[in-house]
Amino acid sequence: MHLIEKSVLDFLRGHSLVSRGDRVVAAVSGGADSVTLLHILQNSRKELGIELHVAHLDHGLRPESAADAEYVAFLARDLGLPFTLDRRDVQSYRDKHRLTLEEAAREVRYQFLEETARRIGAASVAVAHTKNDHVETVLLHLLRGTGLPGLVGLKAASELHCRNISSLRIIRPLLCLSREQVELYCREYGLSYRTDFTNESLTPTRNRIRLELLPSIREHFNPAVDEAISRLSRLAADEVDFIEMAAANVIKSLVKMNGPVVAIDKSGLGGLHPGLRRAVLRQLLSASLGSPKDIEAVHIEDMMDIARGSAGRSVDLPGGLAFSAGYSELLLGRDLNALISLPPIEGAHPLNIPGVTDIDGWRVVASIRDAVTEKQPEVEASSYAQSLDFGTAGGELMVRARQPGDRFMPLGMGVEKKLKDFFIDAKVPQNRRSRVPIVVNPGQIVWVAGCRLDERVKVSPATARILRLEFERRSS
Repeated sequence: MHLIEKSVLDFLRGHSLVSRGDRVVAAVSGGADSVTLLHILQNSRKELGIELHVAHLDHGLRPESAADAEYVAFLARDLGLPFTLDRRDVQSYRDKHRLTLEEAAREVRYQFLEETARRIGAASVAVAHTKNDHVETVLLHLLRGTGLPGLVGLKAASELHCRNISSLRIIRPLLCLSREQVELYCREYGLSYRTDFTNESLTPTRNRIRLELLPSIREHFNPAVDEAISRLSRLAADEVDFIEMAAANVIKSLVKMNGPVVAIDKSGLGGLHPGLRRAVLRQLLSASLGSPKDIEAVHIEDMMDIARGSAGRSVDLPGGLAFSAGYSELLLGRDLNALISLPPIEGAHPLNIPGVTDIDGWRVVASIRDAVTEKQPEVEASSYAQSLDFGTAGGELMVRARQPGDRFMPLGMGVEKKLKDFFIDAKVPQNRRSRVPIVVNPGQIVWVAGCRLDERVKVSPATARILRLEFERRSS
């Protein structure tokens, strides 16, 4: 067995990239890297106990792309392997989703690979990234101002999540090889391959890193820069794994609400070490986006700033997400109004007493009971169901939103207080206050629903009749 093949075989086994019986899609562009990948996997497939399926996508972006597809088909037939070829309109996809051409090509390519893997029942897709690609990726992340996770670079195996892809396992068997080793392997085995001349263009930043920056560093600063960056990446990977595990454990106690929106305990998050705090925010943002690919260090720092700031501040994030600070919680979601979770109240709505009243997104059920036969109710400080003294509250009640100058006497206090000050002291988020149902009679507020009853309408031993009010959320 060739030494290069043995290196790849050891890498595959050492990272548990495949298992016996696996069906693997080999993504083959026709270039030197992917031809080497295909040749090594073909030579090793019996020893590994895997089945191979070749996949190639013609992006239609270069005049020679059709010839590339024909060459890959020739390779697959020559090796006796099943293959899938397809051609897709990357330009239209780019225009539809407002992406760069490079981003659009990547998304379309991985959608094709995911569809192929799912159709044939493959466990993973093998791509031909080399050690050089890994080094270039780390440098690219560094130049863009990455956080610690960006220093990890390319992993031997990873789950890919992007638009229209639920999950795709990507394996990179050639990460143990340099580009020079790939070219040597092709020469020694007499393997021909296609050349993509756009790789020589200085327009994409990655190409400039490969063609200008890295050669300059090797010549003028450190000829072993590739190994130095790879070593940094390995160390960063260990640190990130540890922090991510710690963050996952902490999240269980910090997240108070899941689903389309997330509520995070503000003081709990603030008590964490900054490094762990960043990891928590990154995990939550990644989960909300469905992928970490659009997350940059600046987004996490913006969230850190909001988390330690005053209530009412917010920041826009990728994917239409927003991150907002309240007094006691931090809110993450695509619609801040949805984060509020209370329906808006427009106008004033008289209550049917006794009876049922539908108000916007609420249903209010009112009943009158005899205090003599009714068991003395417990005082419920902040629920959406309350018992009031019907004699003092009266039967002419309305529900409305807050108004400027509102005052009431919170239960347990002997003096009136501005509703605004009460909300501040009770740490009711600013963006929730205008949606809190306020129950009033002609003379005063009798109940701030979900927050506090007015002291003057509480049930007492002198109460003759009890008015029971219950707010229920109703679907629109």
